[in-house]
Amino acid sequence: MLKTALNFFFPQKCLGCGKEKEILCLECLAKIDRADLPEQKNIFAAGNYHDATLKNAIWLLKYKGVRQLAKPLAELVRQRLSNKINLKNPLIIPVPISRKRLRQRGFNQAELIAKCLFGKTASDILAKKVHTESQVAVRDKEKRLENLKGSFEVKNPELLKGRNVILLDDVCTTGATVSEARQTLKNAGAKKIIAIVVARG
Repeated sequence: MLKTALNFFFPQKCLGCGKEKEILCLECLAKIDRADLPEQKNIFAAGNYHDATLKNAIWLLKYKGVRQLAKPLAELVRQRLSNKINLKNPLIIPVPISRKRLRQRGFNQAELIAKCLFGKTASDILAKKVHTESQVAVRDKEKRLENLKGSFEVKNPELLKGRNVILLDDVCTTGATVSEARQTLKNAGAKKIIAIVVARG
């Protein structure tokens, strides 16, 4: 009832064009800038993090709990990267957040997007065992790598050994998070790993 009342008095509007009853319409999704950085090996991005609409959508999902944005962000990935998602029978692993951050936020935004995109995830395999300083606050790439070193661990390694993996995250800037997560999975026996991110910048 509360949601219905709020929608009546404050109707939902598209972040891009203001169209009512849509939080991010297909037309505005199509206008989001593509990543302007060259693709790194097996890291594929759907959009450019410097695009104002995309950056705002990720920020609202991540820090304001607007969970319904996970669906259009997953749709952006589907539209732009479906040809990259060609591994045979992969495990879908969202990049995890620490238990402290999960308690603060109440959800893992990468997992929400992954579930919208693939239906289910293997979120019980990779864990973040160490709570680290937010990567946003660490400017230097080498310091970002150091900040994350040893922060991930693999649980249930028997489920991972010899399997292909799609690693999914919301944002990739220096690539430090994806790099550390990928190395942890490789060390535990994963076969081929590709990383999919909503935005890169």
